Amino acid sequence: MHSRLLRALGLAALVIGSAACSPAVPTTPADSSLPSTGPIGGDGLPSLGPSVGPSATPITCPRQLRVGLVAQPGSLTDNGYNQSAAAGLAAAAAASPTCFETDGVATKTVADAAADIKGYADDGYDVVIGVGQQLGDSLGDSAALNPGTKFIGVDGAPGPTHDSTWSVNGESLFFAEDEQGYLAGALAALLSTRHNVGVVGGLLLVPQVESSVEGFLHGAAATVPGTTVEFAYTDSFADPAQGGAAATAMIAKGADVIFSTGSATGDGALLAACKAGVLAIGSDTDQSLSLPKAASCLVSSAMKNVQGALTDALLRLAGGSFTPGFQTDDAATGGILLAPGHALASLITSSVQARVDTVLQGLADGSIRTAVVINGKTP
Repeated sequence: MHSRLLRALGLAALVIGSAACSPAVPTTPADSSLPSTGPIGGDGLPSLGPSVGPSATPITCPRQLRVGLVAQPGSLTDNGYNQSAAAGLAAAAAASPTCFETDGVATKTVADAAADIKGYADDGYDVVIGVGQQLGDSLGDSAALNPGTKFIGVDGAPGPTHDSTWSVNGESLFFAEDEQGYLAGALAALLSTRHNVGVVGGLLLVPQVESSVEGFLHGAAATVPGTTVEFAYTDSFADPAQGGAAATAMIAKGADVIFSTGSATGDGALLAACKAGVLAIGSDTDQSLSLPKAASCLVSSAMKNVQGALTDALLRLAGGSFTPGFQTDDAATGGILLAPGHALASLITSSVQARVDTVLQGLADGSIRTAVVINGKTP
């Protein structure tokens, strides 16, 4: 893969490259109130539901499970990851009201969030949820000290020295980043008039980032053979200027659609795309809502269905099934999807929509493989 070649060459920090893609790839501060369930945003666009539909008969529990949700620093109404997770918790409680007593908090710092995780566990909560990778180690540490409590990490997991009991009382909800990137790459290639698109990632050494970037390369290649893909890895998730510089360099080379998968660094890439007058595709959440400054050029976002994954996990738990370890939602479970087009919805023509639908269906039924290999393994 391109990124492994660059790593072998020893290139530092901001790694920028391009590839002329061909059909060689197989086919195609504190906030303690939980928001109500329902679609994020209020523009009347279709809501994106959970990865599994609600059961015909709501689960009835002999007692309510006390569930505490600790969001990553920010707000529970951020139109992003935190709000999606809070909505997933609220949806589970609405589906089976006899099963859950819920509480949620978002604080300003990782240290505060760690204290909140410990606080819920010390207070005897049955389930403690942490949102984002930043809280992974704190979840793992609390899990080791509270064997009778279940812990759920949303898109995060404890590191190797913090995971002693995670395979017993911890569950990590992950998403198929290779499919996320592939879907974004397909859409970008279909929208590009110059047959040149770009992707800005976060840290090169984070497998999820590499998987998404590689998926983007493969998706563009398989969907519109001959498309050139500019790509960059950065050395931070929190440097918008670095992301903006990477995107600007790609645009100077002719890229007219930019995808980002690097948190705040990636946000800088999206804003640079808007400034340059080219199209952008967001990641993880509907970034037209979570990053409204970029809404003018965002044609869509390749989303992870955080709400659905968490709702599903909680309803499984209420039904007596807890699966510790690592669970991955993908296109087959509804875990990977595209956000509505909002202001630029008209650019998704019927022919583009049909092609994107075909790609998403192919990923779901296995007829399309991303062909991404990270460290010798498929994601």
